[in-house]
Amino acid sequence: MKKKSVGEGAIALMWYLMCDEKIRNKVLTSGETGKTYVSMKIKDNGLVIIGETEHWIWNQLIGCQFKLAFEKWALAVWDALVDLSTDGNAVALEEGLSAEIAKKAQRAEDYEWVVKRLYDCYEHVCNNKSGSDSEGSQGKQRLKNGSNVTVNGEPVTININAHDFKRTLTFPDATGKAALRFDLGIVGVSVDKDR
Repeated sequence: MKKKSVGEGAIALMWYLMCDEKIRNKVLTSGETGKTYVSMKIKDNGLVIIGETEHWIWNQLIGCQFKLAFEKWALAVWDALVDLSTDGNAVALEEGLSAEIAKKAQRAEDYEWVVKRLYDCYEHVCNNKSGSDSEGSQGKQRLKNGSNVTVNGEPVTININAHDFKRTLTFPDATGKAALRFDLGIVGVSVDKDR
């Protein structure tokens, strides 16, 4: 088991994730029901403290702060990532990432890995970061227009030989860890007998 700690790099990634308004709002609403939180602190043990005022001395003196365990912070970010994604990406995050967070954050206490994974999903899987189209959704539009297909920003050439009836294309998914496989073939062939 790794020690419960988050290094400076992971803390920077946590802050980076919370720059997204949707993620920040999910984290700030994870406190006590009915209270509004406006400020945040991250400790090196993964604890995230959210405060009702901008002044930390007041938050501590009058007890208007809430301490979020790292696991609860990670699940709030996960929830926001699911909301930021569409179609298959949302399903993949909803079904797969939550289990990974539970295993790595709760059981293995590998907080660094969880932060990196959340960051990777935000950067490479979310379709709608900060309300604008991400690389993934733009790629889908390029494909519809018939221009080109890119994987990790690199153009991919797809050749289909009409003399063979089936082709299989394989390239990495958005996370780079799994391969997507597409079986292509001829669909909807009809014979015109008048010619």
